[in-house]
Order: sequence, then C-alpha cells, then structure tokens
Amino acid sequence: MDKKPSRLKICLITVTLSDGGAERVAALLSKYFDNQEFEVYHVVFSGKVEYDFSGKIFHLEHLKDKRNSWWSRSKRFFALKKFFANNDFDYVIDFRTKPLLLQELIIHNFVYPKFIQTIHSFKLQSYLPKNKFLAKLLYKNCQQFITVSKGINDKVSSKYKFIPSQTLYNPIDFESISEKTTEAIPDDFQYILSVGSMNKNVKQFDKLIACYAKSVLPSKNIKLIILGDGKLKNKWIKLVESLNLQEMVVFKGNVKNPFRYYKNALFTVSTSKYEGMPMVLLESLACGTPIISWDYASGPNEIIANEKNGLLVENQNSEKLIEAINLFVSDNNLYLQCKENALTSVKQFSLETIGAEWVSLFEKQRT
Repeated sequence: MDKKPSRLKICLITVTLSDGGAERVAALLSKYFDNQEFEVYHVVFSGKVEYDFSGKIFHLEHLKDKRNSWWSRSKRFFALKKFFANNDFDYVIDFRTKPLLLQELIIHNFVYPKFIQTIHSFKLQSYLPKNKFLAKLLYKNCQQFITVSKGINDKVSSKYKFIPSQTLYNPIDFESISEKTTEAIPDDFQYILSVGSMNKNVKQFDKLIACYAKSVLPSKNIKLIILGDGKLKNKWIKLVESLNLQEMVVFKGNVKNPFRYYKNALFTVSTSKYEGMPMVLLESLACGTPIISWDYASGPNEIIANEKNGLLVENQNSEKLIEAINLFVSDNNLYLQCKENALTSVKQFSLETIGAEWVSLFEKQRT
C-alpha cells in the first residue's frame, strides 16, 4: 500500500548549508516539507551549516581529515553508502554541482538510490558532461531534472532528452524575510547594493565597481555596499583604491542577515556573467527594493518586468548599465513605481506556492 504524502521520507543533499543559492533553496524546502509532516533528512558533504533548516542532518565533515586523504575519502564513501542502505527514502534530491566526474559516477551508481537532480546554473557543464554517453552513465539512476529557470530548462531539454526535465522556481520565505528586515543596520548613508561570492568572478564585481565609478552616484554621495567574501575580495579592494573610492565602496563581507541591507538599499544591481534563477534579485524584490540587472542568459528576464519592478539592461553592456543606474536616481517617478511594485511582483515565488509544486511532482511520480 502506498504511503500517504504526509508520511513521505525525503533526503536533501547539499555540499554545505551556507554560502549558496542552491543550499538556501534546500534549507527553505526542508522547512516546507517539515510543515507538511514529511520526514526530512539532510546529507551535507562538507563546510558550515548556517542556514535555518528543518529535519535531521547527516554531516560528513567530521570524517574528513586535514589532508582529505584517500583514507578519509573512503570512510566518507562507506558512511554515505551505509546511510542510504539504512534509510528507505521516497525521494532523494541532489542540489550539488558535479565537478569531479569519476567521484560522481561512483556516488551516483554505487551509493544513491533513484534520485532527482536540481540544476541551478545556465553553465550546464557544472552538472552535465558534454559527452552524452557519459551524461547517460552518470545519471542512469536519475528520475528527473529540476531546473530553476525556463532558460535552463530549454537548454537541458534540447541537449539531454534522455531524462525528463521540469522548471520549479527557487522559493522565497516572505514571512521570515519580513521579520529579518526589521533589524536595523549600522549605516546612516544612502547606498545601492550588490551581493555574491567572490571566489570566482561570476558576479563580475570589477565591472560593477567600474560602472559605479562612472555613474553620478559618487558625486551624489550614494555609496555602493557589497555583501560577500572570497579569494578575489582583495583584488576588488585594490581596484577601489586605484579609483580613489575607498570611502564610497563598502565591503561588508558575509553577513548573517542580508535582508536588512536589501530593505534599506535604494536598489540592488546584478552584473553576473550567468546565473540560474538569481536569489539576489528575488530576495531584493521580496524586501520591497527594485533591481537593475544585465539580461544575462538565465533568470533576469523571468523576474524583471522592465520599468515595472526594475530595469533590464542589455547583457554585458556597461554603458547601458551606467545609464540605468543614473536613470533610477534622476527619474524619481519611475523609481518609486518600481519600488511600489517590487514586493507584489514576486508573490508567485512564495515558499508555499513552490513547495506545493514540489509535492505535486512527488504525487505525479507516485501514480
């Protein structure tokens, strides 16, 4: 006899439970599934656990030695294999990228049961080998690809037709965000905001800083705050110094509550090379703050209605981005219109709506 949906046992797999959009989605979904009375587990491969989540956690970090030796890797492999052997999950959902093909072939084929793979980036090689034979071998136990934007889904479904794919957007927990926006910030100046990791130059903060420097904002004493950290941070600090903008560009690093900074910003800017469904844009709008973004390959044009909740700018065109930044400062009526529409424009991304779509997927697969 089939289990009732309220008794589903679900495992969510992430690299960490911090510092990433996919990880934040996994944490949010765990809270929704727990509220549905599902039995929820997390498998976390390494790193920190900083996001709020629900359910039990199986963390492999404690089996990792300083050298990440083959001995510690083998211990983690057998611990993971035993974990899945001892738990009869209805659904296993993997949120991780696949940078090491051999390792993932072993995990997918000798450890995982049937699973669902989420794809959070337009850069498909982070998840799928270009060689279709290797892709089929890697994902022979995969039931479904879940993509977080229509742009990604079109690309996946055209190149990798051997597994069904479906778009389920990243969710927003409006209630939690609303609570966190009430916390005061220590700064009393006007600013625009950008957010993201600095370990790779996907966010292109160098281009953002250059555009900010050429805009009217420094002359109007409107600063740029950047949230995030990583190995490129010192490079961006030196760039700011070379432009003599040390007092105008503020690096806050990783902050526990970014939502209070979204709430108090004039607007948020995204200058990425590519994304999946950028949480920065969704979260900014959820805080009532309009956005400016390049129209890169995946995400912005599914979020931004141009001149309604933000400004959508020709991809990688710095001059157009500078014009958009200046326009938001000079055209107060346009800015206020976008600000007024910000929150309502992302209501369809609510955790309740997206969570229900996941449950519908489960029910469809069980029939």
